[in-house]
Amino acid sequence: MSEFILLENLTCRYEVPCVLDLKMGTRQHGDDASEEKKANQIRKCQQSTSAVIGVRVCGMQVYQLDSGQLMFMNKYHGRKLSVQGFKDALYQFFNNGKYLRRDLFESVLKKLSELKSVLEKRESYRFYSSSLLIIYDGKESTMDSDSEYSEDLSEESADESAGAYAYSNSASSTVDVRMIDFAHMTCKYFGEDSVVHEGQDTGYIFGLQNLITIIKEIRDDNE
Repeated sequence: MSEFILLENLTCRYEVPCVLDLKMGTRQHGDDASEEKKANQIRKCQQSTSAVIGVRVCGMQVYQLDSGQLMFMNKYHGRKLSVQGFKDALYQFFNNGKYLRRDLFESVLKKLSELKSVLEKRESYRFYSSSLLIIYDGKESTMDSDSEYSEDLSEESADESAGAYAYSNSASSTVDVRMIDFAHMTCKYFGEDSVVHEGQDTGYIFGLQNLITIIKEIRDDNE
């Protein structure tokens, strides 16, 4: 009987998937990396936001309602971003060209905080060179267009329309946050690994905390 690895298509349930691929942690090389590979990965971290905030953009696509086109950012551009550039890229990811998808923030923040809590309880785990995906559907719905947060309505009429157009629960439920790429992951339970680490993966957790902080800043600055 053969054994297989079954891969899940994380975007199949979305009509227009908007995807953010974030390289997490302050270190990217695995324990088994050659000296050349190690030096290369260290250089990439030092020349990007990885060294400063523990996270960098590795790829992004986001649907723009105004143009009907997907906007892309590749890993090479992501490496060149400053910390402010990284913040701007995150804002861009949550902006569909017409308005900021504020309805997504709470769900994303909740998932990231839960992940951080889990990792803080894990000893010896290291997720070198792994990524974090954030995915949502960029397709405009009746709820999206009609609930442009009703900024032109009075407070009373906005409350009345909430029953018909409120979509925070529905939209938030479609947000997915996933850890991926575990080729260089290690922990003390892997008996064949040559190095056993102690304590938390502080580099990954550092990146998660900064990601949470930046998303909160974007949310709070655009209330």
